[in-house]
Amino acid sequence: MVRKLSLMLVLTLGLVPLAAQALGLGNIRPISALNQKFNAEIKLTSVARGQIDDVRVSIASDAAFKRSGVDRTFLLSKLRFSPEQKADGTAIIRVTSNEPIREPFLNFLIEVNWPKGRLVREYTVLLDPPVTLERKPAPVQAPAVTKKSLSPPKPVAPARPAVQPE
Repeated sequence: MVRKLSLMLVLTLGLVPLAAQALGLGNIRPISALNQKFNAEIKLTSVARGQIDDVRVSIASDAAFKRSGVDRTFLLSKLRFSPEQKADGTAIIRVTSNEPIREPFLNFLIEVNWPKGRLVREYTVLLDPPVTLERKPAPVQAPAVTKKSLSPPKPVAPARPAVQPE
């Protein structure tokens, strides 16, 4: 009887980690640049196909910002969050804005809710200016050597003083 009970207990404890899969958030990857409409991706982990519809994402509450010591600026209210499943099966949160972002960096908290829990995480994004030079610069050419440049310099006569001593 004791053997059966201990075997059942070991099997139960071995299966618990499989049942406790929690949703996770990866790093943010900005796609847009400064002075453009914001576009970024946050990778979602431990989301199976079909479960993406149960995930809700929003900017965190004012209380969460206060607890974290992060300023909640008006600019953050312009961000939109949508969970998506990519063609390769990867689950992401797409972060977008309808207006260009003119701040060089964003610091914000997001709140993710799903049937098994809730998660709040802080993200900081540095926005670099866009690259405007689409063509390659002209190659630098070495200076041409001529016979004239190889001849020694001509001697220069010494300058006469402007005032003659008496």
